[in-house]
Amino acid sequence: MRDEPTEISGDLVARILKEHWGFVAEEVVYAAVGFGSYHWIASGTDGPRWFVTADRVGSGGGQVIEAAMRTSKDLADRGYEFAVAPLPDRSGQLLREVLPGWTLVVLPYLQGWSTPDGDWEDPAEREQIARIVGRLHAAPAPEALQRWDFAIPDRDALLVALADLDQPWSAGPYAERTRLRLADAHEYVRSRLEYYDALVREVEASDEPWVVTHGEPHSANVLRTVDGEMRLVDWVTVRLAPRERDLVAVLGGPIDVLPAYQSEAGPVSPRAAAMELFDVRWSLAEIASYVQLFRQPHVDSEDSKESWRELTVYVPG
Repeated sequence: MRDEPTEISGDLVARILKEHWGFVAEEVVYAAVGFGSYHWIASGTDGPRWFVTADRVGSGGGQVIEAAMRTSKDLADRGYEFAVAPLPDRSGQLLREVLPGWTLVVLPYLQGWSTPDGDWEDPAEREQIARIVGRLHAAPAPEALQRWDFAIPDRDALLVALADLDQPWSAGPYAERTRLRLADAHEYVRSRLEYYDALVREVEASDEPWVVTHGEPHSANVLRTVDGEMRLVDWVTVRLAPRERDLVAVLGGPIDVLPAYQSEAGPVSPRAAAMELFDVRWSLAEIASYVQLFRQPHVDSEDSKESWRELTVYVPG
């Protein structure tokens, strides 16, 4: 996120690190990277560094994140070195509630780089991530792994918004322009929802086994380390799900990387309907999320500007 949360300060992060992890951070710097979670880089006097992530969670959200963190740690402990797992605190917990509605996770700080967007433009990198995803999909499911479902988050709120396009919205600076954008595209959005439902019925009828999926193995979620390895980060979305949930972000491009994926996952092939389902679901989930955001009180911040830009990508003007 571009804007540091007002609720959590660097001093609070340092205090939590010392109290629960026993890590003494002399410097805590906010890292405006990613979108959705908030991050800090904490540095100790004798060289160690930690990557700290905070999430604002609703009812039950803390348990969902904890299950995801336990899943990623289980994978890392079983030798899946591409999984960047959280560091347990002194009591063995992987997640701490730092404030009501806020959770905090501490990860190792790794030297490396990732791309600002999710596109896999380098053919060699696309082939490498295809093999990594293939290994993940062949992994036995960890005990803590939760099952993915077909529901689109905030779908009900989106339907309410689509039924409320005849009067101005006034929750903040992007509310009315969101209404106008949605009003111009309401038939498109409704048709995409109907199309998604049809795809769900087709995929649900399949007996294809579900596998361990990362959820968002796009290029921005892969750290290229200084030793040339690829490490998958942001495991909060890990779920048992159809393999196409990951493959939609990996397959395609100028070369065919399906053989690289199959070399680890086995002789399996993606289903066209499932690939289409996850592509459509992603855009609908983004639309629903940003419409819900701008229907609520908000201010004109860097995060709001980025959210508006993303909304205009998915809702035709």
